Amino acid sequence: MKQFLIMGACQSYPGLTEDVLEDYTTLTYLNKGEILHLMKKFYSIDPDKIEADYHHRFAKDVIVDKFDVLQNNPFQDRLFRVFSSKNDNCFSFEDLLDLCSAMSSECPTDVKASWAFRVFDLDEDNQISINDINDIIDRLTGSSKSRINYLDHESKMKIANVILDEIKLDNTDGIGLSEFRIIMSRIPEFRTSFYFRV
Repeated sequence: MKQFLIMGACQSYPGLTEDVLEDYTTLTYLNKGEILHLMKKFYSIDPDKIEADYHHRFAKDVIVDKFDVLQNNPFQDRLFRVFSSKNDNCFSFEDLLDLCSAMSSECPTDVKASWAFRVFDLDEDNQISINDINDIIDRLTGSSKSRINYLDHESKMKIANVILDEIKLDNTDGIGLSEFRIIMSRIPEFRTSFYFRV
């Protein structure tokens, strides 16, 4: 009965055949039910566009409006930058699957850490530097948008220097991917903080 329901669901979405669904479950950390749920929401944005082109790319504002887990995310711009396969600030269904797979509770810590590193490397210089950390602090506290949670430059620099001193394993000015992955593997809370429910 369950297989019949899944097959029936696949047939109602052009392009999402049983074979494609099976491939998605193999290539992501999502199960069939999660993938079908995401397709239902994605398809409902504009069924005609999906039926005309299964790989249609929807603009960021359309995706954010439909998927509320992205609406108040302080790293929303970075998620689109990192997960948009064409770097066009748009998502295809497969881009959405990549994002949700990385945010899944089933995604291994080292894979999550690799994606998180790309999100937090704001200046994209292949290391998380003091400037990246200052910007991350602004995003997390809302300092750049509000004077209520404002942290002055000196306070942010102190925090950034403590973080770098604690995490940095070599003598560079920032945290590289391998260091970041090692440190994230030692922080149990990381898996639940780099996560959202589909």
